Amino acid sequence: MNTRVLVSIDNYETRAAILENSVLTEYLFERNEHRRMNGNIYKARVCSIIPGMQASFVDIGLGRNAFLFVTDVVAPTWSGYRDMLELDGETTELDEEEIDETWHHDVPLPDLSIEDLMKEGQEILVQMEKEPIGDKGARVTANISLPGRFVVLLPNSRHVGVSRKISSLEEKQRLRDIGKQILHEEYGLILRTAAEGISAELLQADMEGLVRQWERIKRSSDESRAPALLYHEMGLAQRILRDCLNHDSAEFIVDSPGLYEQLRDYAHVLRPDLDCLVTLYEGRAPLLRAHGIESEVEKLLERKVWLDCGGHIVIDEAEALTVIDVNTGKYTGDRDLEETVLRANLEAGQEIARQLRLRNIGGIIVIDFIDMKQKENWDTLIAHLESFLQKDRAFTRVLGVTDLGLVEMTRKRVHKSLGRSLCQACPYCRRDGMVLSAQTMAIKALRRLEAITDEQPGKSVTLYVHPAVAGQVHQEFGSSLEAIRAKTGKDVDVVGHEQIHFEEIRLKPVAASSEAVLNLSL
Repeated sequence: MNTRVLVSIDNYETRAAILENSVLTEYLFERNEHRRMNGNIYKARVCSIIPGMQASFVDIGLGRNAFLFVTDVVAPTWSGYRDMLELDGETTELDEEEIDETWHHDVPLPDLSIEDLMKEGQEILVQMEKEPIGDKGARVTANISLPGRFVVLLPNSRHVGVSRKISSLEEKQRLRDIGKQILHEEYGLILRTAAEGISAELLQADMEGLVRQWERIKRSSDESRAPALLYHEMGLAQRILRDCLNHDSAEFIVDSPGLYEQLRDYAHVLRPDLDCLVTLYEGRAPLLRAHGIESEVEKLLERKVWLDCGGHIVIDEAEALTVIDVNTGKYTGDRDLEETVLRANLEAGQEIARQLRLRNIGGIIVIDFIDMKQKENWDTLIAHLESFLQKDRAFTRVLGVTDLGLVEMTRKRVHKSLGRSLCQACPYCRRDGMVLSAQTMAIKALRRLEAITDEQPGKSVTLYVHPAVAGQVHQEFGSSLEAIRAKTGKDVDVVGHEQIHFEEIRLKPVAASSEAVLNLSL
């Protein structure tokens, strides 16, 4: 499989598009003022104990207390890792042969309550497991894991695990034996999918690096008072590079010379045998726009997705779950109804797996496929769906078909979906509609301003937007606006106008029938 990663960085955010065989499969972004928090390690202070929920609230310094379950305080058994550790879609093998020989059987967790384990004012090391989403605060765990290139270090465990995505029994046994050899007395580890075929020397070096990193975190904890951030997960581009290096055909294209140098050095440390992995983009058009990514991202905000056969799926995100409806649409088939429905469902299943990755939809997912009469067709459809879900780095599980003919599944959710990250509640209908957020629109306006001044150098330009968007530009991105002015040497500005829609950007303040609204891309 040919994997290409496009990474674009500007004054506003870092954006990354992952293409597999030239098809967009993942789109990720981090805004400069809000880096990813999942995986961060904190020294926390226990604020309150909730016996009725067997949990506690801990202060990690974010303003809103994080939630800590009792099962996330006690070191888990191997069966407990099934739900605790799902790193980049990889879960540990939990069969008997995967467990360190000193743990032939699961040792039951001690029957302890949250009051037995914690008290108010206590300080504890925790790792963020789920970022704050909506009105929900962060969820943290005391069962910390540190991911490396090939190995995951488990400071609070003594187990050896192997990624379930490694299919060869001989390779699993080899990695299991190496894991036992390099295991430190006080730590556990998991061999990741990328460890397949890797020598014992490289695995041990990766393990030793993680141990040194953990020792630095412990020293920092001894010198800090709670609440304190002790370890920040690496940036978006570095994480993707680390996790995609197991593909020999992977190619990274970066449009920032500074980031290019960083990623090239990082790639050389991780894989010195791959000299040409990272390349610098030098085209005139913006990187993502030149590859058609920006227009594809805009389509990801739409409910309806058309299929090649003429059918379509409709995706609706609700608070508790996501519902996906499959329709034949314009597709009428060639022979009988059952064959027509099966073909539409199979194409829909492949597209649904792709859309879940692209939109980063997590939690409970219910799919209403077109009804089929034959059980073997349902079995074919479920196997087809699962085969495409295996490519997902997030952990997914198909639970089966209900009596009503609905397919239930889950997908690991650690942060907001793409739609909820880019959009906000519509201020016009004041119901459940969504429009692009003021911050997103401000970034779009500034990018358009830069594009116009690049195309027409020396021209004074004023863009008119909704007042809330203009306020966001001047309050949060004032320095970027000044940089554009300095670059052009002309008077350029973004001005608010009451009669302009929240998602509109205009070159003139008053709408006219002959005036075309700029069709902007993200």
